[in-house]
Amino acid sequence: MKITDIFTLLRRLAARAAARPAAPVLSSVACLSLVACAAPAQLEGSERAVALYREARAAKAQARSARAAGRSAAPRELSADEAVAMAREQSGTVASMRAREVTARAAIDAESAGTYRNPEIRVSQMRLDQMLDREPRFSAGVRIHPPRPGEAGAAADVARAEVDVARAETRVAELELEAEVRWMFDEVLLLDAELEALGAVAATRRRLADQERARVAVSQVTAVDEAMAALSAAVAEEDGAAPRARREVVLAALLDRVGLDPATPVRLVGEPLATAPLVPLASEEALIEAALRNRPEIALAAAELDAAGAEGALARTLRWPWFSFVEFGYEFSPATRDPLGWTFEAGIELPLFDTHASEVAAADAGAVAAQRTFAAEIQRVAREVRDRLREARAAGALVEEFRARALPAVERAGVEVARALDSRQIDGVRALGLEERGAAARVRLLRLVREYRTALAELRLVVGGPLDARRPADRR
Repeated sequence: MKITDIFTLLRRLAARAAARPAAPVLSSVACLSLVACAAPAQLEGSERAVALYREARAAKAQARSARAAGRSAAPRELSADEAVAMAREQSGTVASMRAREVTARAAIDAESAGTYRNPEIRVSQMRLDQMLDREPRFSAGVRIHPPRPGEAGAAADVARAEVDVARAETRVAELELEAEVRWMFDEVLLLDAELEALGAVAATRRRLADQERARVAVSQVTAVDEAMAALSAAVAEEDGAAPRARREVVLAALLDRVGLDPATPVRLVGEPLATAPLVPLASEEALIEAALRNRPEIALAAAELDAAGAEGALARTLRWPWFSFVEFGYEFSPATRDPLGWTFEAGIELPLFDTHASEVAAADAGAVAAQRTFAAEIQRVAREVRDRLREARAAGALVEEFRARALPAVERAGVEVARALDSRQIDGVRALGLEERGAAARVRLLRLVREYRTALAELRLVVGGPLDARRPADRR
């Protein structure tokens, strides 16, 4: 039963109780109950929000069940581009931004039409003495209020500026969602690679512990050495617990963004980020220009600048005389010679007492302020792009330097260890120690790659578009 139905029922009970004089107590109780229940609910908006959330959750669960029914037992494969497309379809923020853009487009015609007032049909009064003297006289006309020159254009310019702002905000919402989804996607892949490398470290340390245990049995080392090796193996096993838990959290968040059940078996398909080449970033000037085209702050500042210019032009038109109304009509009387009863009337506003000088000065000051705000926004956006670009380049340089210096050393060490083992120059314990260092170097590389991918995501946010120099600057 709805709340409105309960209110209706209580009102009926109160009316029946009041109609019975023999039951004053029941009437009083019913009236008090009606007053208490008829008070406005404080949580009405929150209740609507909860109901809408439950409805959306039920619809999402139904859609997930339908997808699960048509899905085979094999894990689903999901690429980064597919995840971004699915997330855009599921995002309520993107949908609301697109609706705002549509509303802003509709407001252009509304603002333009609002400057034109509806015409008036005016009918003059008829006097009784004229009717008695058989000389009725009345007139009818249509009065129009013409807008001042530039008034409609100024309103349309302001509305178009709002459309530009809404479009830019929609684009930024889509890019923020894309950056978030791609970062989660890369994070899961990096965590998978890190867990694999940590597993290699743990396996190496377990073999070291086994070797130390065997050496204790033949009295080559002490029990302390064996205990330290076992402790190192246990610590290596625990090092993978935090990345494993984080992987579950990030993967669940990613699947929730794309509209899938977090428990859905999904295999992410992507390039191996540890060995993938760095993204060829566009030049600093190209990235700054792309940010100036895409950032909503620039569109908003430009819209304010256009609005200030339109207001200034309109304020200057108020300093000149203009028609307050124009009326065309016809006068009906016995003395009127048809069809020569047409009349014309007009009113002209003369700016004698109010020259609108204060409005012009305020508009000029607003235009100067808007121009300075626009220039400040340009400087701020350019500075943000430069800072994030420096961070991305520095992180990329660390990755390249590590790949160029550490990875060849790891490969060479592996070859030399294999040769030394074959020639019995080193024992198995030392070989395992060198193998552990190589696995730890791969873990270090993956963490550097994560910092680099995070810097790329932040740069993509401030640019508001793709960063690859081989791709177009705008993918709209």
